[in-house]
Amino acid sequence: MSRVLIYILPIFLLLACSKAGNNNITISASNDYAQGFAVAEFDNYKVVEVRNPWDTLKILQRYILVPKNLNISDEMPQGTIIRTPVERAVVYASLHCGMIKELGKSDAIVGICDVHYNADNELKSKVKSGKIADLGSSFLPDIEKIISLSPEIIILSPYKDRDEDKLSQLGIPIVEMADYMESVPLARTEWLKFISMLFDCEEKADSIFLTTETEYLRLAEMGRSVINKPTLFCELKTGGVWYQPGGESYMAKLYSDAGIDYLWRDNNNKGSISLSFEEVFARASNADLWFIKYAEESDKTLKSLLKEYALYENFKPYISKSVWGVNALKVPFYEEMPLYPHYVLRDLMIVAHPEIFEKGDTTRYFKKLDDE
Repeated sequence: MSRVLIYILPIFLLLACSKAGNNNITISASNDYAQGFAVAEFDNYKVVEVRNPWDTLKILQRYILVPKNLNISDEMPQGTIIRTPVERAVVYASLHCGMIKELGKSDAIVGICDVHYNADNELKSKVKSGKIADLGSSFLPDIEKIISLSPEIIILSPYKDRDEDKLSQLGIPIVEMADYMESVPLARTEWLKFISMLFDCEEKADSIFLTTETEYLRLAEMGRSVINKPTLFCELKTGGVWYQPGGESYMAKLYSDAGIDYLWRDNNNKGSISLSFEEVFARASNADLWFIKYAEESDKTLKSLLKEYALYENFKPYISKSVWGVNALKVPFYEEMPLYPHYVLRDLMIVAHPEIFEKGDTTRYFKKLDDE
């Protein structure tokens, strides 16, 4: 397996000056897959740099992780200091809540955003009982409530259009998880190692990652070896725009590994691409499969799709009843996908290549849309 070496030169240059002659220093600045963060380990602390996802030659954040039982030294490099293990965290995204839960540290979550979109019933129950605070929208959180919680960190996903000025003025370390910008599924899983450093449970993260990697690579080898690959397009029109995953995106890689011919694989965007209905119809009207993701109280049906937009009936997958959906309010798709991409890969392969699996094998997240 090839390793993606990620050198964090700003750290190295700074630390070489301040720590010259210390033979006990060990530096680990590479990941197997993730390109968005890098780690340098020292005797009494760790340094983590998160790359700017929109300009990877720049650093978005530098964190100095120092155990709570150790003193902060003047010789440490400049950066945002986080005392570990973290015991009180505000978490914006449900997927990061899922990561923390899998690490066995959900008791450290004191507040979350976007509760409505979270499929974790245990977490929702804690919100209802008041054990975890509901902070409202992740784009307009309740700042006063955050202050009242006295969190040690705030974990969020960085977005260009997110206004973080008020948050930055609170003096609470903001941990920016740019995992969603990774273009390889296992790279996103590897960000679990970063989160585990905050809560001092790295061995647990390593174990989860190894299990996930082994199963993902096994399935991907099967998927890439198939001869007949069905064509696919995704999602639904929103207003005047129809978003599709970019050809270099996380989901596009999943489709490729599943032995699916994703119709925008030739696009070089890592995020979503904005298209008109006409552009999607011109390329995807005769596709074999149509996958959608949504979060609603009731499952979508073929009939309900037509109520949203009548022209959907002209797509071949609609006519052949090959539309598959994930209702993220009923299954923990977004919570589990970053940690366990092999679950999603297996679903995609069961839909696209059922002949590979045992008769009766069922999907975990995707469900074929009923007529009514």
